[in-house]
Amino acid sequence: MTDEDVPRVSELLKECFRWLGDRERFTVRQLAFLIDDRSSEQTVREESKTRPHLVACTVTGIVGMAAVHGNEIARLYVDPQCHRQGVGRVLFEACEAMIRQAGHEEMTVGALVDGSLAFYQAMGMSITGRVVYEPEIFLGREVTLLAKKITTAPTGQSSPGRPTA
Repeated sequence: MTDEDVPRVSELLKECFRWLGDRERFTVRQLAFLIDDRSSEQTVREESKTRPHLVACTVTGIVGMAAVHGNEIARLYVDPQCHRQGVGRVLFEACEAMIRQAGHEEMTVGALVDGSLAFYQAMGMSITGRVVYEPEIFLGREVTLLAKKITTAPTGQSSPGRPTA
């Protein structure tokens, strides 16, 4: 992700959270937190200083984003109009490659919504537990934790393709 991408990534996150808010019945306060705080250009800019951000692009522009923090996929969102088109898979594989290249043997993610569990499980992740989502505004909502063992790619085998970083 470049500095010029930040406004579009912020808008993409807002679109995704609005879509999730409708499906998950987030309260007005919860949705406002996700859209105003978690999706602001300032938050995206600040997070990108400590978490590599990746974007997936088509000819129409940015349609997905992901962020890695250590061995964790900290964010992975795809424009709802682009679901089931392979964008999430490409982003996931790029995150996995980054985590592997950093020397980690396991990758993790915390899924805020149960609707994303099938995707992560299809990517080879297994549920390891549940924890309460930190912001108090979510009133005890739980996040599902998933993990996947990863190994170094065999010699001569190429890594998955990377979206634009």
